[in-house]
Amino acid sequence: MHSRLSRLRPFPLDPVKVDWALAVLLSVGAQLAIWLGSDAVHHRLGAALVALAITAPIAVRRRYPALVGTAVPLFAAVDHDLWDPQFVGYPVATICALYALTAWTPPRRFALGFALVVAVYLAFSVGGPFPNNGVTFAIVTAVVMLLVRRVLGDRERRTRVAERERDVAAREAVVEERARIARELHDAIAHNVSMMVVQAGAERRVLDGRGGSTREVLETIERIGRGALTEMRRLVGMLRSDTGDELAPQPGLSELPTLVTQVREAGLPVELRVEGEPRELPVGIELSAYRIVQEALTNALKHAGEARASVQVRYGADSLELEIADDGPGGQTPVVSGGHGLAGMRERVALYGGRLDAGRRPSGGFAVRVLLPIR
Repeated sequence: MHSRLSRLRPFPLDPVKVDWALAVLLSVGAQLAIWLGSDAVHHRLGAALVALAITAPIAVRRRYPALVGTAVPLFAAVDHDLWDPQFVGYPVATICALYALTAWTPPRRFALGFALVVAVYLAFSVGGPFPNNGVTFAIVTAVVMLLVRRVLGDRERRTRVAERERDVAAREAVVEERARIARELHDAIAHNVSMMVVQAGAERRVLDGRGGSTREVLETIERIGRGALTEMRRLVGMLRSDTGDELAPQPGLSELPTLVTQVREAGLPVELRVEGEPRELPVGIELSAYRIVQEALTNALKHAGEARASVQVRYGADSLELEIADDGPGGQTPVVSGGHGLAGMRERVALYGGRLDAGRRPSGGFAVRVLLPIR
């Protein structure tokens, strides 16, 4: 049932093509009313030309809103004053043109066009048979245009504010994710460097005066390692949150079976496949790969609905490839979660110059594909 409903989505309409179609329809209707009907019986040629000037410009009202929004009401007023046509397409064209002038023009052009349109309406109403009605129509038109302009302006301002807020939130998410990546890499690298320093110090003490050059090398390694650890903790210390994260080894690809088991227990069936010969990779790549899989499965668990997921890890000669896919009918893209969704994945992939592709699959569901180069 869901798949049938998904195929019944409304066909997207191109606004420009709609304007062209409306212009053609109005133009044909106006010409038929003139040549085959009772509009302007004694001045059909002139009325046909004026009618074309009223209806045809609707096709380009988005491109020239000020010109169309001013010219069409002017020709419509002339047409009404000379022949008083009955074809309903003229008011429709006039309304479309006035909306273009009201909604899509900058303030100065709107003010000039607005003043000209109101002046023309008032001028034609004074000499008409019903001047009071003409003045009322001009005033009502002016008030409606100003109200629409005000409403659209408020909506545009709210849209700009919302876009700025989304941009700020996205930048904050990127900054926070980078800080998180830096903290995790610090923990992973610091753990390994600490082990290196400890082993160098232990080996130096075992030498006990023998092997002078080797002892000096080990002392240098120990001294540089301790200095690197000190500087690393100092630089990354400002990135740590107030929760007091402890220095600890970070997870790698060897923990993926445990992660998959946890996700299964949470309610999402997951299949893990590994291609190629598993081998030890740089700690940062292992950590990034694990976090990407974790984030993708978390999004699938939250938003894929009734679905199954698969995780494929492929060890290449000089690359690591990941594919996390589900077949659920959930949202179009993963949303923000603890790792900031796609923003966090992109940051981790960009850190190593990799490639990330994420999106809906033609067969249904969502897929995340990652390639991490191994240098």
